[in-house]
Amino acid sequence: MKKILTCIVAAGLIFLIGCSGSNEKDRMTVEKQQQHYAKVQPVPFFDYSLERETFIQIYKMRNERVRTWCVWRSLNGMIEGHTESVGFPIPYDVQLTNPLARADGSSNVVVEQAEPNGLFSSKTTRATWIRSVVRHNGKVMEVPIYVEADVTCYPYPIVVDYDKNRVTRAEAEIDSGVQLKGKE
Repeated sequence: MKKILTCIVAAGLIFLIGCSGSNEKDRMTVEKQQQHYAKVQPVPFFDYSLERETFIQIYKMRNERVRTWCVWRSLNGMIEGHTESVGFPIPYDVQLTNPLARADGSSNVVVEQAEPNGLFSSKTTRATWIRSVVRHNGKVMEVPIYVEADVTCYPYPIVVDYDKNRVTRAEAEIDSGVQLKGKE
């Protein structure tokens, strides 16, 4: 019995050594390939990034108090509702404080970094808060609406056709006088 157990353990060790050896060989091959790519196809260095500029401009626009219109759809794509709103929707589980920071302030792990807007972004929810504009009894109020469906927000007035399940822009003409900023 002792001899059989010794054989099984020895076979297991040989198997593990063989596997780790082939894994190491694969890792070295991949590393060699990556080094070759880095030499013959180096990562480019750009003086300007249009995507970065666009992202910065979007953050700036989102930080302004703007009229918006939101539409939410069910999982099968059917329009469930819409509202005039202020600003852009916010994921339900966005946080003001770092969700990974330790209460005692000590930590030797990497923690999340706030977005430029000062919030810690959602990573897990589809639910959304909308700052809805509601007219009731002659009064205009801003109220939060909680939506668990997919939300699309438009920075211009829309027409919602529930029968055709379509959203269209309310204005017939689109302003073509957009000014481009940054490098041309």
